[in-house]
Amino acid sequence: MESKAPDILFDNCLRLVEKWEVTARNKFVSADNNKDDHSDSPTGKRLIEHGAMCYYNCAQDLREVLSSLLPSPSTTQEGDQK
Repeated sequence: MESKAPDILFDNCLRLVEKWEVTARNKFVSADNNKDDHSDSPTGKRLIEHGAMCYYNCAQDLREVLSSLLPSPSTTQEGDQK
């Protein structure tokens, strides 16, 4: 009997990637809409963009790890042909 835990963990991680991508996108929009009091020092916008990049980079790193856990298409096709 095979455990469903790895599948559930994989699915939860994939949902986390999607959540981080949405958060990053929303933060970039927020940064564009941010109006700093001092136009010569747009610190607020830069900080928001920095946070957005952190979410985006984490999402891409986790997506890369998850994709390495999936079987390659050639392996899947060979298994289907037998």
